[in-house]
Amino acid sequence: CVGLGGDPITGLDFIDALRWFEEDPQTDAVVLIGEIGGDAEERAAEFIAGGGFTKPAVAYIAGRTAIPGKRMGHAGAIIQGERGTARSKIEALESAEVPVAEKPSDVARILKRLLS
Repeated sequence: CVGLGGDPITGLDFIDALRWFEEDPQTDAVVLIGEIGGDAEERAAEFIAGGGFTKPAVAYIAGRTAIPGKRMGHAGAIIQGERGTARSKIEALESAEVPVAEKPSDVARILKRLLS
């Protein structure tokens, strides 16, 4: 498990973690848990779509019902423009063939399907 945080400036991002997990022989799959704000999930989706990560992955994006422009709990969770919305992140991940769970409890079921 790697916690990246949700602030605008982080020391590690999804792409860094995906590179590590791609090279790790003990990693069979990855679960990406993201939230509204920023574009880290969209960038991760582009990395996956480009072949940078080839193992099974599933995602969950928190904040599907967030109102654009409204601060949601901390500085990193504000939607600006087209990127950073739950919808834009979900669309990017699905375009990269990463299934996105509608609720956290769906993650295990989707992961089990991917690994069987």
